[in-house]
Amino acid sequence: MSVLNQASDGQFNILITLARASVRFGSRPRTELLALCGAGVEGFDAGKLNSTLLRWTELGLFESVDGTVALSAPYRSRLGKDASQAEARLPSIAREIVLQADNNLRFWEPEENKSADLTRALSWILAQDVYTIDTSSHPKVQALETLQIPDLSKRVVQNDVRWTGLRAWMSYLGFGREGHTFTIDPTVALRDAIIDIFDDPAPLPARDFLTKLAELLPIVDKGSYRLRVEEVLRGAAWTAPDDNRLSTSLSRAIQRLVHSGELAIEQRADAEDGLQLTGANERVWRSFTHIWRPAQSVGGR
Repeated sequence: MSVLNQASDGQFNILITLARASVRFGSRPRTELLALCGAGVEGFDAGKLNSTLLRWTELGLFESVDGTVALSAPYRSRLGKDASQAEARLPSIAREIVLQADNNLRFWEPEENKSADLTRALSWILAQDVYTIDTSSHPKVQALETLQIPDLSKRVVQNDVRWTGLRAWMSYLGFGREGHTFTIDPTVALRDAIIDIFDDPAPLPARDFLTKLAELLPIVDKGSYRLRVEEVLRGAAWTAPDDNRLSTSLSRAIQRLVHSGELAIEQRADAEDGLQLTGANERVWRSFTHIWRPAQSVGGR
């Protein structure tokens, strides 16, 4: 089973359907829940519905007891009792579940790795130069992956099915945007993360901010999953940023939130250390030693 294999493990729109039905109707026998979501309707692929429920039960969003399926207790209250509100909250919860340590224990295993296939792929693509990577087709992405990861057992995208799945899940989980060409952009995921990083508008040292962010999103710079993937990349085809330079993907997200007023950054002359945003052609975009969430942005989800 694999999150990226949409043919066997379903798609995020099916996950949405299952979550909405569970919020609206509560605990239900498995066959009844599947029927409420369309199983048995002529022309509907019940196989994907069933496999999606199996996968996300394994990951922990749902629980099954004696044939009765319900949303797991940690997420039931967070999703709420309104199906539309639950749908809006689901991406951040799904992102949290995908990145959980328990779902990534078999990080490099090809089978039974829970969500690690998606975690590895996200780590790899967020490490790329967003201004030079060609995301127009799987062959273009695969060519880059082949150059960077000589070990076949550690390649993350592998085929067109997984590339299609990665793009879909990146868009849903807030790490990319579909358009004329697919755009690598973790702005939405970062927007959710800063709510948990900043309890008030007080500035954080840049390095402290990055440490907290990497704990919440371990696929970004300095995150534990990201570092594991970077260890297998060939130096001739991929160059790690300097210690004080952020990747182009994270730099893009921070800059966009600064531009929208949701974050603010400052370079203080008396500060000893800081970070640099990286733009196109590897130029230094901006330097900052402190970062904060402006007062008008502080609040709940």
